[in-house]
Amino acid sequence: MKIAHVSDLHFGCIEPAVIEGLTAHLIDARPDLVIASGDITQSSTDQEFRDARTWFDSLKLPVFAIPGNHDLPGMDLTRFVNPFARYRHHIARDLEPEFRSDTVHIKGLNSARRILPHWNWANGAISPGQCRDLHRAFDASTAPWRMCVLHHPVMNPKEFPLEVALFNRHAFTRTLDACRIDLVLAGHQHHAYTETRESDGHATLFLNASTATSKRLRRQPNGFNMLNFTPASVRIDMLQWTGAAFETLSALTHTKHNARAA
Repeated sequence: MKIAHVSDLHFGCIEPAVIEGLTAHLIDARPDLVIASGDITQSSTDQEFRDARTWFDSLKLPVFAIPGNHDLPGMDLTRFVNPFARYRHHIARDLEPEFRSDTVHIKGLNSARRILPHWNWANGAISPGQCRDLHRAFDASTAPWRMCVLHHPVMNPKEFPLEVALFNRHAFTRTLDACRIDLVLAGHQHHAYTETRESDGHATLFLNASTATSKRLRRQPNGFNMLNFTPASVRIDMLQWTGAAFETLSALTHTKHNARAA
């Protein structure tokens, strides 16, 4: 099974040449699923969401999307009364979708919040209720690969000093261990990286994607990830925009017990 992982599309602030290149690459690669891990829009306007919907439809591929902090309205009444109304209308009714196949079982979690006990409401949170939902989702799972998708990263890259607070992070990490999640996909930082965490003989790979199409770059070009699964392993290609096309910059193979460069 082949899955494309794109994040931080930021419709309303995109590079036209980059999105054309991404579109061509995805249509040519024909992944079985496109995962969009939040920040579909820049400012959560109806027009940005319409543009995003048009783009998703143009791929003619199944899309698994979750919202990010930019998909909430700004400081207006809508943010506090019905913050995900535009996202639900244009992108997906379900903010925490689930996908099952013979190879992968994927659960999405919405980490974006209308308000947080912190000065920066762009940060995220995972609630105790969401931890319980994750347990319920994977209680009877039989797929070889268990995946969780959220917008805000659980782990921060050592080489990128941008701390992103995910409230209830430690309880969430314990839940990931208990559910024996194999991969956690996220975005938000516009910085691609991987980190492996081992617990009780099980390895969880945290996979972050750069911004796929936004002009708002941080140290890295635009990029996305392509995952190719077998029952025993997954090859992850981390692609970057070269100015003319998306090309694989690095790759690794992850099994249930380790990850190694490919």
